Amino acid sequence: MEKIRIVIVDDHQLICDGLSRIIQEIPEFEVITTYQNPIEALQKIPVWKPDILLVDFEMPGLNGLELIQKLKLEIPDLRSILLTMHLDKATVKEALSQGVNAYILKNLDEFELRIALEKVRNDQNYYSAPVTEVLNDKYKVIQKNSNSQLESLSNREREVLRLIAEAFSTKEIAHQLSVEISTIETHRKSLLRKLDVRNVAGLVRIAIQEGLVT
Repeated sequence: MEKIRIVIVDDHQLICDGLSRIIQEIPEFEVITTYQNPIEALQKIPVWKPDILLVDFEMPGLNGLELIQKLKLEIPDLRSILLTMHLDKATVKEALSQGVNAYILKNLDEFELRIALEKVRNDQNYYSAPVTEVLNDKYKVIQKNSNSQLESLSNREREVLRLIAEAFSTKEIAHQLSVEISTIETHRKSLLRKLDVRNVAGLVRIAIQEGLVT
C-alpha cells in the first residue's frame, strides 16, 4: 500500500524531530522532509507534492495559515494540520475558513496525533477538544430554538453526539473529553433514549438535522 506522504514545517528542530519520530512509527505514513524556515518551505514543498502538511502556526516571516493558503494554490489537494497553542476564536475561525483539516494543540499526546492523522487521511476533519469548546456558540443557538430535538440534552451530551456523528469511536471520544470509556457508553445510551432512536445512524441523522455537523 502506498504511504501517505507528510511534510513538517516548524521553526524548532526539536519539534520536527519529535513529530517525525512518532509519525515514522505509523506504517501508513512517512515524513518525506521537514523545514524550519517557512519561506524555504514555500519554495520547495511544491516539488515534493506531499499529501499532508503538518505546520506550526507561529513562525517568523510567514505563519502557518499563510503558508497553507499559498501552498494550496500550488497543490489544490493538499491536506493540512495546524499545530498551535492559540485558542482565540478569531484564529480558530480563520483556520476553518482557510480549509484547515485539523487544528491541534501543541500539548497533545502521541495518541491524539495518531487520531488526527487518521482522520485527515480519510478526508475527515479533526479539532482538539478545547478547540471545539471555542466553537460552541452554535450550541447556544440550538438551545434558543424551542423546537430543537436537542432541547433536553446537556452540553456534554451535545458534545458527545457531535463526536459520534463525526465518526469518532467510543475510545477516541473518551480520550478527547478526558473521561472513562464507560462514561461515554452511558452518554450514548442516554442519547438513544432521549432522542428516541434505536442506533447510531439515528443519532447521526438528528445531529445533521440540528446543525451539529454538516
